[in-house]
Amino acid sequence: MTDPKPRLTYLGPPGTFTHGAVDLLGKPWAGSVEPRESVADVIFSVESGEAAAGVVPLETSVEGDVSSTIDELIFRSSMCFINEEIIVPINYVAAGQAGSRLSEVTQLITTSAALSQCRRFVESLDATVTLVASNAAASAAVAGADNSQHAALTTAIAAKQEQLAILRGVAEDHSGVSTRMALLSRRVSEPTGHDRTSIVVTPIGDRTGVLVEILQCFAARDIALTSISSRPLKTRAGEYSFLLTARGHIADERIQEALQAAAELPSELKILGSYPLNGGGDRRGGESAPPGSVTADALPDWIATLLTPESLAT
Repeated sequence: MTDPKPRLTYLGPPGTFTHGAVDLLGKPWAGSVEPRESVADVIFSVESGEAAAGVVPLETSVEGDVSSTIDELIFRSSMCFINEEIIVPINYVAAGQAGSRLSEVTQLITTSAALSQCRRFVESLDATVTLVASNAAASAAVAGADNSQHAALTTAIAAKQEQLAILRGVAEDHSGVSTRMALLSRRVSEPTGHDRTSIVVTPIGDRTGVLVEILQCFAARDIALTSISSRPLKTRAGEYSFLLTARGHIADERIQEALQAAAELPSELKILGSYPLNGGGDRRGGESAPPGSVTADALPDWIATLLTPESLAT
């Protein structure tokens, strides 16, 4: 019998960006929504059937892969698939009790993650900073304070839960920062014609050129790879699994051919999911690259400059 109110779990506590991702799902969740203490707890709830789906962080635009999630999906789960990717803008707010003024704040309560992304704002205040474990804890501490000179550097959703007033709507140093979240379930989503597939390829035996061989399996079939990363094997020092994200769905014949070719290298393969492409996840020409990057036309002159250090001082 189908559960009339299917459960969705997410990495808690309430008020996290992962919690906020639930409101950004392509199809609104009709059942119950519950927090879990760790990524492992979310994934276990889905694999065990306790929950119909779960939401976990996959990648941040600042720090890259969220290793706790990636390692759980690669090395510990077996029937948990990415069904949807959700791009969540990272926005921090300053919040206080009704009637509070930012200029009068003497105690700022926040998390280490918020502090690292809002340093300029924090430095502009004449306030002592207290670190807590979560955005929810920061907001609750301010709501329970006995004066209006306390403020939380937190998320909008956590501030709303504690009925705090927003004193500053944008506190982060850099705009455009985001986290890519994943909706997990025990089934692979249906193809849409605009999909991605995440695959883990573990070579059998350590040999020279193995990554090139793997990539050629996709390049030969004109399949674009939108990300490539590696994770060290836990049981074999110096050997790795490769996490690839390819354009296409495992229902596509070309994807199946590429996977078969990679398996015959030989390698062992694991499918982490096929899911609709979220356009917010790809960088395009004209968008920001790391400082010091150059384009093809400027590269020869830049290399020549680097090889003559005295010219850098002029």
